[in-house]
Amino acid sequence: MKPSPTSSCGRYDPPAFSRRGFLQSSACGFGTLALSGMVASAAGQGYHHRPRAKRVIFLFMHGGPSQVDTFDYKPALAKYDGERLPFAPAKNLDPSATTKAKLMASPWEFRQHGQSGLHASSLFPHVARHLDDLCVIRSM
Repeated sequence: MKPSPTSSCGRYDPPAFSRRGFLQSSACGFGTLALSGMVASAAGQGYHHRPRAKRVIFLFMHGGPSQVDTFDYKPALAKYDGERLPFAPAKNLDPSATTKAKLMASPWEFRQHGQSGLHASSLFPHVARHLDDLCVIRSM
């Protein structure tokens, strides 16, 4: 099913390369990383130290829950829940739709877990017990 180029929210000009398209192409290109690792090992270059990692688990959840509802706690979003946007919206959005826009905090409760103090939502009660064993990358 091909997504519609228009939005039901009124006049919206989607960017030439959407965020979703970028993430999809990035996920498809992840295999190139594995290929480069295989080719590099064939080249026979040595390492500074013996690598300990044997595998990488890459989770690409197409249509999965938002980062705001999982492990990325936003205290300011919770603080300003229900208030109007404190900044001017993007120029390519319909002003009639954005003037009424209000911020919405995650509907899930967040708590800090383990020695690391990482936040996890109540969506993942069992995963929260193992947060000290996980690597959370927030730079994307």
